[in-house]
Amino acid sequence: MTQQTICKLDDIIPEAGVCALISTEAGDKQVAVFRTKKDELFAIDNFDPFSNANVLSRGLIGGTVVTNEDGVETDILYVASPIYKQRFNLATGQCLDDESVKLEAYEVSLDGDAVMVGSVIESEVEPTETIKTAETTEA
Repeated sequence: MTQQTICKLDDIIPEAGVCALISTEAGDKQVAVFRTKKDELFAIDNFDPFSNANVLSRGLIGGTVVTNEDGVETDILYVASPIYKQRFNLATGQCLDDESVKLEAYEVSLDGDAVMVGSVIESEVEPTETIKTAETTEA
C-alpha cells in the first residue's frame, strides 16, 4: 500500500485520535490515527472487535508498564476502547487485556505538516505475558 494523506498535524488534538478512511487492496478501511503530547503519531484499525464498532479513534490514550517473561519492563502507550475499555498497544495493535486479539498497526509519517498513513507494520512482537499494576494515564 502506498502512503495516503490523512490530514494536517494540527487537525489532530494532542492526546486524541481521528478516524480516517484508507484504500487497501481489500477495499476501504477505517483507521484510527493518534497524536501524543510529544507529537508521536500512531495508527491502528479503528474497529473494536469486542464491541463490533468502529470507535477506537474516540478512545483514551494511556500508558502502562509491561513485563515480559524475562523480567524486562517496557513502557507501552495504549488506547482504551470507549465501549468496553479493552486496551490496545498503539505501536503494535496488540490487545493488552486479551493476548489472542491483535489489530493491524500502520506506518505513520509526516510530510511537512501532512499526516501520512502507509503500510501495515509487520510485527514479530510476542503477545503480552504479564501486565504490571502500576498504570499511568498521560496528562
